[in-house]
Amino acid sequence: MATLSRYTSIPAALDLLLHKRLVLISPSHWEDRNDREVMEVWERSEPESKVFAACMAQGNETAHHWQVFADSGQGACVRFSEERLSAQLDALGIAHGPMSYVQWRELNQSILSNDRLPFMKRSVYRFEKEYRIAVRASATEYSDTYPVPLDLNCVTSVYISGRVPHSLFASIQQIIKSMPGCQRLAIRHSGLLRNARWSKRLQSEISRLGS
Repeated sequence: MATLSRYTSIPAALDLLLHKRLVLISPSHWEDRNDREVMEVWERSEPESKVFAACMAQGNETAHHWQVFADSGQGACVRFSEERLSAQLDALGIAHGPMSYVQWRELNQSILSNDRLPFMKRSVYRFEKEYRIAVRASATEYSDTYPVPLDLNCVTSVYISGRVPHSLFASIQQIIKSMPGCQRLAIRHSGLLRNARWSKRLQSEISRLGS
């Protein structure tokens, strides 16, 4: 089953699970200025609108995703069924999809079509395998955030950063399990920073070298 990963802070992950919503924010404070510029162009194409977005990742977890998107590596990763989440977003009429990564030389009118603008990014970011959710909403009705209601059946698991101590992880796990609809949700402690099988094999091979 294809999955999408939402790397974020632990408070944001708890908010998502407790209130059953994915909060989209304005791209105006994104660090990638070229990405912001593209979203601003899309925003201006519809008068009196404001753009909101959320970024996810396809594929396996990486140290880059944790460090850049998950509260400097101390956050959480909420994983979704791509099929179920896509169905929910389609029902709400919200645009979503994988990013297209292009070089500046490739920019032309066909690439810059209005429907694809929020899903276009510089090719240097292609390793992120980003999947984006984006919406244009009334600027008078929405100012800071745009909440998207979620059915928790699209959430497959939650990973807590390996930097979080085991005692704190246990508390976070208990909090999540106490939330409505989360009793059977898989809550895992990420092993990216230390994989037990790697360590076991390493010690085994070292022992063989010394024998």
